[in-house]
Amino acid sequence: MELLLSQSCSWWPMVGEGRTLISCGIKTMERSGNYLIWLQKGEMLLKPHSHVQVFEGAEDNLPDRDALRAALAIRQLAEGLTADDLLLVLISGGGSALLPAPIPPVTLEEKQTLTRLLAARGATIQELNTIRKALSQLKGGGLAQAAYPAQVVSLILSDVVGDPVEVIASGPTVASSHSVQDCLHIVNRYGLRAALPRSVKTVLSRADSDPHGPHTCGHVLNVIIGSNVLALAEAQRQAEALGYQAVVLSAAMQGWGTPAAHRDDRYQCHGHPPLVPAASVMA
Repeated sequence: MELLLSQSCSWWPMVGEGRTLISCGIKTMERSGNYLIWLQKGEMLLKPHSHVQVFEGAEDNLPDRDALRAALAIRQLAEGLTADDLLLVLISGGGSALLPAPIPPVTLEEKQTLTRLLAARGATIQELNTIRKALSQLKGGGLAQAAYPAQVVSLILSDVVGDPVEVIASGPTVASSHSVQDCLHIVNRYGLRAALPRSVKTVLSRADSDPHGPHTCGHVLNVIIGSNVLALAEAQRQAEALGYQAVVLSAAMQGWGTPAAHRDDRYQCHGHPPLVPAASVMA
């Protein structure tokens, strides 16, 4: 981060997506006095004459026209930056719905329909995001590309097991590693090739024939500032400070199950309790 922040920048605009980062963004703005466009679901109150501009959208975690207007405003801001600027991007879960900007001629409704069809047939979040990125102006590194040649620092709260930055919020500041063939493989797997709108086929064919190939994000620094792993490490540290013998059982649990922390029969065979109280931590 020093390499990016040590250079003189004439303007430090900040954009963010996801409710969990709103307080972080407000505090940063209060210190810097710079401009912010925010995408947020729900309600929030701002101080009078605040520099923070809030766009609310994606009710029920579904992309909508309000979120689309906000996404296009963010793209316009990013495209106006220069090499003397630094764009600070704050990302948390829900970004895929909060930053919809389909590549024309694909419409928001067509993209929504395709996403719903894939989800209904059992597509994984990774597969859904692969399709979303291929049809988006801002996902899959599109936001970073729009901001070029400005420097970009992206601070990310991960809601995905393993913290793959290209998957979190569909990676607006991470170049996509997927190809058109990956997308076609996904739609074929779920029997949706024939159901693809003409507009989707048009966008995919353009990408497949792009002479410049996929773009890169060498002007971007992506930093995970919060995740299951980080939260578990801190929980373990706090438990140990209270005198517990803390053990992190897993940082990759998904779905529903009976917590192993509720099982203490592994101590019964010894005929005595452990020397120090035990604490199990998982997420």
